[in-house]
Amino acid sequence: MKSRPANKRLKLSQRISEAIAAERPLKELAGNLSYLAKSALAEANSLSVERVEIKIAKLPKKLDGLRIVHLSDIHHSPFTSLEHINRAIEAANRLKPQLVLLTGDYVSHDRIYISPVAKALGELRSEFGTYACLGNHDHWTDPGDVTAQFGDHGIDVLINRGFRLDAGGASFWLCGVDDYMVGKSDLKSALHGSFPDEMKLLLAHNPVLVRHAARRGIDLVLSGHTHGGQVKLRQDENRILPKRRLSAGLHRRKETQIYITRGIGTVVVPFRYQCPPEISVIELRST
Repeated sequence: MKSRPANKRLKLSQRISEAIAAERPLKELAGNLSYLAKSALAEANSLSVERVEIKIAKLPKKLDGLRIVHLSDIHHSPFTSLEHINRAIEAANRLKPQLVLLTGDYVSHDRIYISPVAKALGELRSEFGTYACLGNHDHWTDPGDVTAQFGDHGIDVLINRGFRLDAGGASFWLCGVDDYMVGKSDLKSALHGSFPDEMKLLLAHNPVLVRHAARRGIDLVLSGHTHGGQVKLRQDENRILPKRRLSAGLHRRKETQIYITRGIGTVVVPFRYQCPPEISVIELRST
């Protein structure tokens, strides 16, 4: 076997040594990473208000302009402080919603976070009340305690059930399903008692439920779960959290529309990048 010339080996070793000795590029890289980390941590503690108008043919004329605040993925935990959650609640109340809807994952890691977040969310104020569904992290923590403590603070958790919400002299069917990831969703039960021709609004933590909702004629689904990606770099293949087809925003499947919020908290890593926490303000319009 032929060996490489000594001068070539020397040149290669020299290049490696020179690269290691070059402090400036390494310092620049460290500086860039430090800046990125600080930005991502700061963004995780920011708040963005997203306003969206959704036209629904079955919406009663008397409810034209109904203003809903939608919050999701609070994730009270070591990653998401109560101070951050309280800022979101104060901001939501300043928006003067007529209805507040919550779509799951209120806690992570430990049951000790349930009581504080239930009390905080109980401070949400609206004309027609606050209603919620459960998410996968609620099940992985303690779904019974979440449901009970939310109820103690005036939040009705809709677990595979619905009812006719009377609002401003008109009504529509509001319902919620249990979490899809843990295999407890029952859309048929959530729709039991509804009329075929009335508007139906579904709370479902996981947006994958939109496929089933479309088959059952639901007009609007509100979901979370995705965090909008949470960390969005320029190239999708560099995304830290898995890419999902329905990541955030307003989408349609047949006659069913779904709005997916980016949520308030974080999981896996305690930061967000190019994907700030979201308070959704949804205005329903009749057509």
